[in-house]
Amino acid sequence: MIAVDAGNTTIKVLKYSASGEAGPLQKWPASRWEECATWLSTQSEPIWISDSAGRSWPLGTVVDYRAPWSFTLDYTERVGSDRLAGMEGALVRYPGASILMVSCGTCLTFSYLHQGKRFQGGGIAPGWLARLRSMVDYTGSLPPLGVPDEAAWSSHSGMDPRTASTEESMHRGSLMGMIDQVRAEVQRFQHLDPDLKLILHGGDARALVGHIKNGIFADENWIALGLWSVATRS
Repeated sequence: MIAVDAGNTTIKVLKYSASGEAGPLQKWPASRWEECATWLSTQSEPIWISDSAGRSWPLGTVVDYRAPWSFTLDYTERVGSDRLAGMEGALVRYPGASILMVSCGTCLTFSYLHQGKRFQGGGIAPGWLARLRSMVDYTGSLPPLGVPDEAAWSSHSGMDPRTASTEESMHRGSLMGMIDQVRAEVQRFQHLDPDLKLILHGGDARALVGHIKNGIFADENWIALGLWSVATRS
């Protein structure tokens, strides 16, 4: 089968064998999703899609909160398929476990599963780039900035809080705000469930390495793996 993780920034496509072995990862910018759809139309395998941006795909099975997930939802309204597919993928690796997934992408999203059975949500906050952009959108003097190169991340998250420029102040403030929020929220979940597995993933997760204790920073395509799991049971 073919699993499509269609995010807000990037579309990731993986082919899986029946046993769950993944082939090479293919990527498209989100702005070129129709090119991805054209390529998918040339493939013969079943296609399963998780789309966090609400695009109208002309092919494949687009999953939502009503898909046959292996857990129940303690949630009063719709929940994003990316959160659910990611959790499904985590259960493939950690069956029966309590899991807290922290997705560090466009948004900073916390998703909690109790003992492999009940999805009980978690907070959603702006991601690193969204924090930077919001400072520009809601002020008249701060410069537009992107997320800095990975080589500079450690310099923006050290123990010395002093900065020497507006750009450095914005980068440090946005990154440390994200780190401190994740650290505090993880502690709250661990108070509820001391034995939970903590998984951090997404494009900015590497910026948290060394700041979050006992986290699993596995380079795993959790959403695609979850789509494979759902597809095998359908």
